[in-house]
Amino acid sequence: MIQRKWTGVLLSLGACLLGNAGLVCAQEPDAATLPEVNVQATPLPLTPPDAVFPPAGFDPTPLLPSTILESTIFGSPKADGYRASSSTAATFVDVPDIELPASVSTVTRDVIIDQQALRIDDILRDVSGATKLSDQLRPDSFLIRGFQVESRDYRKNGMLDPTYTPRDFANVERVEILKGPGSVLYGAGQPSGTVNLVTKKPFAEDYNAFTAQFGSFDFQRYTIDTNGRVNDDGDVLFRVNMAYENRDSFRDYGYNERVFVAPVISWIIDDDTSLTWEGEYLQDRRRFDTGVVALNGQVGSLPIERYLGEPENDFQLFQDWRQSIFLDHRFNDIWTARVMATNIFYYAPSSGTFPLSQDAGTTTINRSRQDITQFFEQYHGLTFNLAAEFLTGAMEHKLVIGTEQGWFISNNFLSESTIPGLQNLPIDAVNPDYTDPNVFFTPAKFESVFRENRHGEYVQDVIKINEQWSTLVGLRYDSVDTTFQRELKTFGIPTLPDTETDQTFTRWTPRVGITYQPIPEEWSIFGSYARSFDAPSGGPRITDDPLKPEIGEAWEVGTKLQLLPRLAGQATWFWIQKDNVTIDTTTSTPPFFVTSQVGQQTSQGMELSLIGNLTDRWTTTSNYTITDAVLRDPTNPDLDDRRPRNVPRHMVNLWSRYNVIQNDQHTLGYGLGMVYLDDRLASFGGDLRLPDFTRWDAGLFYTRGMWNTSLYIENLFDKEYYTGSVNDFQIYPGAPITFRGQVGVVF
Repeated sequence: MIQRKWTGVLLSLGACLLGNAGLVCAQEPDAATLPEVNVQATPLPLTPPDAVFPPAGFDPTPLLPSTILESTIFGSPKADGYRASSSTAATFVDVPDIELPASVSTVTRDVIIDQQALRIDDILRDVSGATKLSDQLRPDSFLIRGFQVESRDYRKNGMLDPTYTPRDFANVERVEILKGPGSVLYGAGQPSGTVNLVTKKPFAEDYNAFTAQFGSFDFQRYTIDTNGRVNDDGDVLFRVNMAYENRDSFRDYGYNERVFVAPVISWIIDDDTSLTWEGEYLQDRRRFDTGVVALNGQVGSLPIERYLGEPENDFQLFQDWRQSIFLDHRFNDIWTARVMATNIFYYAPSSGTFPLSQDAGTTTINRSRQDITQFFEQYHGLTFNLAAEFLTGAMEHKLVIGTEQGWFISNNFLSESTIPGLQNLPIDAVNPDYTDPNVFFTPAKFESVFRENRHGEYVQDVIKINEQWSTLVGLRYDSVDTTFQRELKTFGIPTLPDTETDQTFTRWTPRVGITYQPIPEEWSIFGSYARSFDAPSGGPRITDDPLKPEIGEAWEVGTKLQLLPRLAGQATWFWIQKDNVTIDTTTSTPPFFVTSQVGQQTSQGMELSLIGNLTDRWTTTSNYTITDAVLRDPTNPDLDDRRPRNVPRHMVNLWSRYNVIQNDQHTLGYGLGMVYLDDRLASFGGDLRLPDFTRWDAGLFYTRGMWNTSLYIENLFDKEYYTGSVNDFQIYPGAPITFRGQVGVVF
């Protein structure tokens, strides 16, 4: 029986969690004003009767039973190997991919394990249209369909996750990437896409897994995944994921050390209600590294290991603290509610030496140093979603009504930096001498505080009209208030006096789509239209001119095929346009990276993908993309009618695994993959191009009982290549041949 008290709990719990952000908890409504609710519900089993524990593999999460959280409309079923048949990133509720008029690339846990993926960069090969950006200041940023995916385009379990810290996969069950605008659900965002990380949840059995990884450049990583019941009744469950990683680099003086802890507790309050708390702590230390320079305008003129910073000075430190809470409640067979709240704090001090120019006729590179003594941001969010599954005549509906409130604060103090020409910190790129010039006798200071209050309300309905036709319609209204205070001083003299920009933006963002299935559940044809909206943020803006909001729109047409029972193919054509494109360009004066806007960018192209099992033993995740992207700005001839940086025209990604032996006792398999990227411009407005490349990877896998071992080889033929760039003096080489071995045990 469902008690009336849960209606009040749903409305008040999320707001109470944000007390540390200065909010007031909502009070429970007067019970006298509520109607009596009396709903019968059948309890969901915590464990399927045919579940086997522990399974034979190293990471059995695709085979584990669903918790009550994952059994609601807000959760998708476990993925089948490399392929997920449904997702929630595009709709908030579970929708079969064959019926969805949108493109969602899901990287499953099996793919992450087989490719030993540790970061976002490692899984981009499995997402059509995605390429690395290789930006040291924003490690998880990447490009998709020609547009940048930024830190505030990330979600974790549906909640905004705007951190700059490179995310860890130790507690990630799957990564869902919605391509195209997601503003109809998520509000402010880019037309490129939205990334949603779905984390591992507790389940009702004892389970423990330990892995150890070792590899090239003194790489070592250890992870623990432990799960169980807190009490004898089994209505309180826990799961804890931990990781420690330490490694050097093929780059001179490079290193990376990280610690990650992620506890989860789920309380199954009754047959229809569950409460889950998730916490995370992540610390990442690494060398601040700007890559190599194109000496004399030539890519590859320096060894890929050459470091042109200052090893005694340059560093980056990322620290994240976050907590999230989810309250799920089924009112009846039709209505389900979810309240989500999150608090995120992240801290990112750094010191970096930036190559900026080359003296003509020499190998001398002029550099400047930038210290960020305080980079502290926080985000507090509260979301309420009400979903319903019901019929109107013969039509099936999946309706979502929701509201989202977010508070974002950024404090950025660039305390000291040097000005080229007054102290240009020269270094010989061929024979570097690291002197660690740590005296700033021409200091400049840039200080800024950015605050954003965002509120959105939305409605969406996925309607299955009949066996062949379905449609999706959605609309969101956003209101965003921003305040940006900033000041730039040189020699103690205000170059930009204390300046405050206050802006308010309101926007309606729609999305419509339609799907036709000539052969139901096997072949669908879809089309969609959507708009995006993103209010300007902070950044190193050194003028008092306010920025305009970025406005995007996108069309998409495609077809999806269930080629075999466990194999799916997709072909998609897309067209995207964004106005008021915000870019960061390099300057020779502090703060060295300046935010500005370009009139317009358009991108169009086609994607082909093949994911799943060709046979019981042969699995693949492969894709091809052609992208035609161009900038338009008649007022800026350096950028007008030119391609954006780092966007290749052609991309090919292939990966297959074949099991030579596959039975109840053991499994022996091998994998082979290829990555091809066409040549790309290295910077906005420049002519330097990064060369095209083809990279081959391989894997060997063996599982026996509770033990699992694997070997992954990246860049099998030791190809020299470049993954991306910021400009001609910050080009990031790919790693040479790299080995990673893994041993895991489940008990």
